[in-house]
Amino acid sequence: MSGNPSSHPPPRLAVAYAEMLVRRPGTVMTVLLLLLGLAVWGTSKLTINSNQLDLISQDLQEVKDVKRVIDMVGGSGFFMVALRGDDEATLKRVADDLAVMVGKDKEHARSLTYKIPVEFVQQNMVLFIKTEDLAEGKRRIMAFLKDQIRRSNPFYIEIKKTEPVKLDLQDLVDKYSSVGNKSIADDYYISQDRKLLLLLIKPMWDTNQIGQTKDYVEKLRKDLADYSKSNAAGVQVVEDYYKMGDKKTVAYGFTGSYKTAVDDSYAIEESLQPVTILALVAIFAITIAFFRKWAPTLIVVSGTVAGTLYTLGFTYVAVGELNMITSILGGILMGFGIDYGIHFIFRTRLELGAGKRYDVAIRDAVINAGRPAMVSAVVVAGSFFVLMVSDFKGFSQFGFLAGTGTLLLGVTLFSWCPALLALAGRRNPELPQKLIGVMKPPAVNNASGNEMRIPRPGLVLAVGCVVVAVVCGAAIPWKDGEPPAGADFFTRLPYGVRFNYNTRALMPANQPSVVLQDEINDRFKIASDPLAIYTKDLAETEALYKELTADPKKRPTISQVMSLFTFVPPEGIAQANTKILEEWQAELKDIEVSALPPETQEKAQLFLKMLEARPFDVHHVPEIYATQFRHLPSTHPENHGYLTFIYPSVDLWDGKQMLQFADQTRSIKGMVTPGKFTDGPQGTPVEKEFRAAGATQLYASLARMVLKDAKLTIILTALWILAMHFADFRNAKLALASVIPLTVGLAMMLGFMALFDLRLNFMNVIILPILLGFGVSHGLYLLHRFLEGTSPLVALRSVGAAVASSTLTAVAGFAALLVAGHNGVRSMGIIACIGLITTLLVSFTVLAAVMQLMHDKRQRDAGRSPSNGSAGGGDASSTRAA
Repeated sequence: MSGNPSSHPPPRLAVAYAEMLVRRPGTVMTVLLLLLGLAVWGTSKLTINSNQLDLISQDLQEVKDVKRVIDMVGGSGFFMVALRGDDEATLKRVADDLAVMVGKDKEHARSLTYKIPVEFVQQNMVLFIKTEDLAEGKRRIMAFLKDQIRRSNPFYIEIKKTEPVKLDLQDLVDKYSSVGNKSIADDYYISQDRKLLLLLIKPMWDTNQIGQTKDYVEKLRKDLADYSKSNAAGVQVVEDYYKMGDKKTVAYGFTGSYKTAVDDSYAIEESLQPVTILALVAIFAITIAFFRKWAPTLIVVSGTVAGTLYTLGFTYVAVGELNMITSILGGILMGFGIDYGIHFIFRTRLELGAGKRYDVAIRDAVINAGRPAMVSAVVVAGSFFVLMVSDFKGFSQFGFLAGTGTLLLGVTLFSWCPALLALAGRRNPELPQKLIGVMKPPAVNNASGNEMRIPRPGLVLAVGCVVVAVVCGAAIPWKDGEPPAGADFFTRLPYGVRFNYNTRALMPANQPSVVLQDEINDRFKIASDPLAIYTKDLAETEALYKELTADPKKRPTISQVMSLFTFVPPEGIAQANTKILEEWQAELKDIEVSALPPETQEKAQLFLKMLEARPFDVHHVPEIYATQFRHLPSTHPENHGYLTFIYPSVDLWDGKQMLQFADQTRSIKGMVTPGKFTDGPQGTPVEKEFRAAGATQLYASLARMVLKDAKLTIILTALWILAMHFADFRNAKLALASVIPLTVGLAMMLGFMALFDLRLNFMNVIILPILLGFGVSHGLYLLHRFLEGTSPLVALRSVGAAVASSTLTAVAGFAALLVAGHNGVRSMGIIACIGLITTLLVSFTVLAAVMQLMHDKRQRDAGRSPSNGSAGGGDASSTRAA
C-alpha cells in the first residue's frame, strides 16, 4: 500500500453499517435478541452423537469391514468383567451367578462367554502336538508304567535298591497346555495363577456407540451392588482395580475395547468440565485488569456468549447434532471470539479520548477497528474451513462450524457492543464514557519535541534474529531417531522436536480400564481384543489359516491366530501321530489298569481314552467351538461366513507398532481351493485377498488421517493467510511483515518444545492450524494502526494493550487446560500457550523493530528527518477513519 493509507476514504459499506448501528441501535438489539431466542431454542435441541464410527467416511473399506463384523457377531471386541481373588472356588461361584444375571438381560447382552468345555480338546490334543514330542512323551510314560507295574508286583524284590522312575512331563504339558492362551486344564477363563477370571460380554451394540456402553456400565454397577446384598453366600463384590479378594470378597473391574473407548472419550469431556469454569474466571479477571471496569467486561462477555449461542443454533439447523469433537466447540469459540469485542472496546475508548461525541466515537471505532477485525475473522475462519478437507468427519465438521462461528462472533460483537453503547448514549451522552472509560491518544513527541520512536531498531532486530535463530535451531532434528532413555539436555538437544506416537501417553495416568488391561495381558499372555478377518466359506477359512500360521516370521506383529481350523488337527501331523497311538495301544493292551497303584489308576483311564483319538475334519468340530467363528442367525445373507481372529504381539498403545500391526494385517493373500469341503468338484487353487477388521484398523486409518491432514491443513492455512494478507495490504512487503509474529512465533514454539522436551502428538498437532489462524491478529491490528499514519511506538501504545489483552485471554483459556486430567488435552494447552506467548513477544519486539525501520524509510522517502516532526500523514493523535 503506497503512500499514506489514511488518505483513502473508508469503504462505503463499512460507513453505512457503522451509521446504521449508531442511528438504529434499538432495532439492531431487537433483531439480535430475537435471533438469540431462536438460537437458544436450537441449542436446547442439540444432542451429542457418541457413535465414533459415524465420524469416519462410510465409504472407507475399513469402515465397511467393521460393519460386516458387527453384522456377523454383533460388534468388534468385548466388554470384559474381570473378577479378582485368591479363592478359586469363590471366583467360580460368583462367575456362575453373574453369568445367570447377565444372560437374563436380553436388552443389553447379546452373548456371554466365561467358560468353554475343554474335554474334547484334552482328548484330542495328542493329534495336534508335534510327532517328535509325542514320541518323547510315549518313551517317558512307558518307562514309568513298566516301573510302576514291576514295583506293584507282590513278588518284586530288589537286590540292589533303585529309585522309582519319575514321570516328568511338565515341559511337554507347558508347551501344549492351552489353545489360544485359553488353558485346556479348566473350563473357565481363569488365569494360570487362578486369581483372575474373565467374563466376556458381547453387548447389543458396537464399541463406537459409547453412550450406550456408558449407560451399561452404570447398570452393571447397580446390578453388582444388588448382588452383594442378596447372594446366599454373603460374598461382597467391590469395584477395585488393585485389591485382591478372598473367600468373602471379590474385586471386579471393567475393561475391553468397549470400556476403553468410553474411558478415552469421556476422559476428555470430564477433563474439560473444571477447565471451562477456570477459563471463564481467568478471562473475566484479565479483561477487568485491562479495562479496569466491570461494564466493558460484561458487554464483551455477553456479546461473546450470544455469538457462541448463534453458532450452536446454526449447528442445529445445518448439522442437527454435535459429535465428540464438536462438543468442545463452544469453549474454543468463546476463547477466540472475545478478541473482537476487546479490540472494539479499546478502540472506542481511544476515540472517546480524542474528544469525540459518543456516536461519532462508536462509528469511527467500528470503521477503524472493523477492517482489521474483519480481515482477522475471515483469515481465522478460513483457517478453520481448511479442516473441511479432512476425511475425518470429526475434523471436517469442526472446521465448518468453527469457521462459521468465527464469522458469526465477529459480526455479533461488532453489532452487540456498538448497539449497547449507542443505546446507553441515547439515554445519557456521557454514559458510554462512564461505562467503558476513555484512553487518551498516546503522545507523539517527547519533551524535546522529537518524535517518540523505538530506540535502535536495527540492534533490536539483530538481537531478535539471533535469539530466534538459536531457539528455532533447537527444533531442527540434527540427528535421526530417538535419544537414549534418560538422556541429559545436551544429549537430547540434537534430536530436535519429535512426534510421540504413544497414545497411552495421552490418557489420564493410571486409567483403571488400562491398568486392568495390562494385568490381563500379563496374566493371560494375550491382548484383550483381536482383529477379525472375514472369509466366505470353509475353503477360504482354511487357506487364510494356513497362510497366517505357515511362517510366523512373515508377520511378526501377530502373536496368535484363532480359527475354526485351530481345532482341526494338521493332516500330516495327525496321520503320523495316529501311527504312534496305534502302536502304543498295542503295547498297552496287556496292561491291566487295576494292576497300577491306586493313585495312578484314574489318570490311566483318561490316558487310555486319549489313545483312542483319531483324525477328524472341520465338520466334526463340536458346535460349541464352531459357533465362536460363525455368523449369527440374524446376519444379512451377504455377510454369511466365518471369522478368524488374530492377536497382536506388540503394544497397540504405541502408535508406530499399531500402524505396523495394521499394515501387516490389512491385506493378506492366500491360495484358496474352490469347492473344498463341499460335495461338489474342487477347482484350481486361486489367490484370494483377505482384510482384517476391527478397532486397530480404524485407529490406524484415523492416525494416518490426522498426520496427513495436519500437514495439508498447515500448508493450506499458510497459503490462505498469505493470500488474504496480500489482498488486504496490496503490498508484498506489508503482507510479509504482518505474518512475522505468526511464522516466527510458531517456529520459536517448536524450538521451545525441543528445549523443554515437549512432543507433538496425535492431539496437539491439530492445534497448529488453529494457532496459525489466531496468530494473524497480532500483525493485522498493529500494522493497520501503523498505516493510519502513526509512528510504530504510537501504534504499539494505542492498540498494544488490546492485542495483549486479547492474547492473554486466549492464553488463559488454553492455560486452563493444564489442570485437565487427560494428558492429551493438557498437551494441547501447553502447546497453545507457548505459541500464543511467542507470537505476542515477537509482535512487540521483532515486528515493532521492522515497523520502525519501515517508518524511518517512509519519512526519508517523504524528505523528512526520522528524528524530527510528527508522523507522516498528519497528526498521529488523530484517530479518524482510515
